[in-house]
Amino acid sequence: MYDIERLRRQPNYRAGKWWMSPVNLEPEVAAPFQGRSVVLHDVTLRDGEQTVGVAFSPEERVEIAVALDELQVPRIEVGLPPVSEEVREGMRRIVAHGLNARLYGFARTLKADVDMVVDCGLSRVVLQHIMNPYACEGAYGLDREKVKERVVKGIAYAKERGLEVVFLGWDLTRGDDWDFVEDVYTTIVRDAKPDGIVVVDTFGVANPRAVGFIFRKLGALLPGVPLEFHTHNDMCMANAGIIEAVAAGCGVVHTAFNGLGDRTGNAATEEVAIMLELGHGVSTGIRFEGMMNVSLMVENISQRTVPPNKPIVGRGLFDLETGIDADLHRKLAGASFDITMQAFHPALVGQDSVRLVLGKNSGTAVVEFFLDRYGLKADEAQVKDITDRVKWQGRIQHALLTDAQFLSVCRTVLGD
Repeated sequence: MYDIERLRRQPNYRAGKWWMSPVNLEPEVAAPFQGRSVVLHDVTLRDGEQTVGVAFSPEERVEIAVALDELQVPRIEVGLPPVSEEVREGMRRIVAHGLNARLYGFARTLKADVDMVVDCGLSRVVLQHIMNPYACEGAYGLDREKVKERVVKGIAYAKERGLEVVFLGWDLTRGDDWDFVEDVYTTIVRDAKPDGIVVVDTFGVANPRAVGFIFRKLGALLPGVPLEFHTHNDMCMANAGIIEAVAAGCGVVHTAFNGLGDRTGNAATEEVAIMLELGHGVSTGIRFEGMMNVSLMVENISQRTVPPNKPIVGRGLFDLETGIDADLHRKLAGASFDITMQAFHPALVGQDSVRLVLGKNSGTAVVEFFLDRYGLKADEAQVKDITDRVKWQGRIQHALLTDAQFLSVCRTVLGD
């Protein structure tokens, strides 16, 4: 017997919260994620600000940082200080707030950059250098030995200044010389002892299985060294790559709210947190219920509109227009079903409640819902007539109908 009480006992279902696939829990699927936790390293204030046309004032930087901290984001990358005095001022103000999150500056392997990070009051830095051997030689005139020398000296200097150092080698995934990777990274770890290594798919070109392969290789090459992942969504593979990275042992994932970032952006903080926790049982410690507020704040400050159908925080995710969806929603609600038909309940992330809407795809179930809302009576033929008119109106105006438009249709069909 398939009833709601049976479903409520299943581990893939949480009353009033979510309804995930039971296949996620099959041992061969779930094994790499069992008992795992992942730290989210939010880069909204650095990589997110590299979105074309986006700029944060010092006050806005603080506002975003405080909001992320309230969401219990454990690590926040607060800026690249060489960009401007305005960025540095914002970084100093964030430090002065005494947030719970661990704060990181971002810097090149240059003493001047590192000094700026220290001057901003930070005790941690993500230190970056390109790791594509073709670009190292072609763009910067650096052979392998010079790359190792620059990175080791940069990390050593940052440590001399008292900083915890995570090394980020960008554009790692497009190099085709694994000997280069082995030589450079083993030298860096042996001679400079960074506190972590970030695997970077800067242009989002490594497919998910390739990402897992890289993490397994580096994990074996650098035992005991914490590995992190930073990726972009150029080829729509960011989230899938993160799943493979985590399955292969990655402990920290770099993300940005609303998916801000260079070009197509970084993996979205809100998407990654929900994806890992609900879909894979991996703990992130993020407070889900505050996600919508942070998304709206970042949207308003960045002036980058979030599409209504964007995963997790799109404001149209819980609008039901089609007759099938609306009919099922109403029937399940009447049967005391304590979750919507979507993957998760809107309240989980601070979204507004499910909303039935009128448009070109509306069926009789939606029309009947609105008739009940306004206390209107209609026979079967009149309901069909109203439904046809609602669909026609939605098609010609390429938009949802307002309640006023619906009532106008009803007056035409039912009379005053």
